[in-house]
Amino acid sequence: MTQTMKKLLLYIICFLLSAACFSQVVKLGENFVNVPVINDKVTFLKELPSKKDISTEENYKILKQWAIINYGKDPFISSVHHDPKNNEFIAKSRIELLLPANAKGIREKMIMRYRINGFLFQGKCVLEITDISYLYESSTKDKLLPRIIRAEDFITDKALAIDDNLQEFRINTRKSTLYFLNEISKDFESNFAD
Repeated sequence: MTQTMKKLLLYIICFLLSAACFSQVVKLGENFVNVPVINDKVTFLKELPSKKDISTEENYKILKQWAIINYGKDPFISSVHHDPKNNEFIAKSRIELLLPANAKGIREKMIMRYRINGFLFQGKCVLEITDISYLYESSTKDKLLPRIIRAEDFITDKALAIDDNLQEFRINTRKSTLYFLNEISKDFESNFAD
């Protein structure tokens, strides 16, 4: 195989993989309604057009400012790293989710940890939320769940299909997760909407 043919084959493979990955992308004005799994990881992607009337540097300033406001204030809850060379930020954070009331009328709490990346790419501003895990500390100290639960094992369609005594808990965790991520998404979108 010639060198040119290898490059062409590599480009085709990369294109097909990226097309498969980005088929789960939520666009401007849309909400997260599903829990997409990309390369065996729960990954939420929001893609917005960057502001056309300003430069890439100015778009990055908006992105960076949003990250600072949302993830740069309390080092005990979150941390943020900025990369101006690649026009991106990476933040790690956590939030306490209050779940909907279960069949017994009890509202459980779950700590959700996640990584959020924001970057500019080909005239678009992309928000990626991944590495989601949950920390559960039951007041009854039951051992039905491990202390740390990966989103892949708890809120995916496959996990929700398991019919056991934790099914309602998984469904409620998914509802609260989607609600929280949609709130982040709306706030993010408000900075780039024209």
